[in-house]
Amino acid sequence: MGETFRQTVHLLMGVLSAAIILRLDDRWAFIFVSAALALQFLLCDAFTRGYDVPVLSRVMDESERTGKVPLKGGIAYAAGALFCLAVFGREYTAVGLVTVGVLDSVSTLAGLRFGRHTLVGKKSLEGTVAGAAAAALALAFLIPWWVAVVVAGVAGVIEACFPLDDNVAIQVGVCVVLALMGVGAGL
Repeated sequence: MGETFRQTVHLLMGVLSAAIILRLDDRWAFIFVSAALALQFLLCDAFTRGYDVPVLSRVMDESERTGKVPLKGGIAYAAGALFCLAVFGREYTAVGLVTVGVLDSVSTLAGLRFGRHTLVGKKSLEGTVAGAAAAALALAFLIPWWVAVVVAGVAGVIEACFPLDDNVAIQVGVCVVLALMGVGAGL
């Protein structure tokens, strides 16, 4: 199960978080993301100290990569979303969450299966293109299709080339691109 399960969780986390944020007003969206960040930090601390958390410990065993900090990806997701909420607002944040969820998951799975041409590190051209295409398709339900293509393309480059945590970088990059393109709120 391993990587497929992990990437499914990643994708669902982005899409469901975006849906929840879009349903809430600004204050409750901020509370939701802040609570998710605090809870994940506490769970990370519990797992690091060796505590067994019913049900979640099993999910963590299936979804975390060996040797990595528990819930690091989820904490980065929430930290990126919190920053985007504070600076750009709910609508841009939702687009950032969907982008990172879809692009990162699809690019990883497609890259593992079909990747033949290496771009940077372990990132493949095939995975990056598949992830960007899937993200553009998903985003076309939220923003105009041509904006979705630009946003997904830029996010694909960030995902493939940025050396630090892409769970934060993609979200922030997407929000910056949306702001620079002058895409208005109103999702």
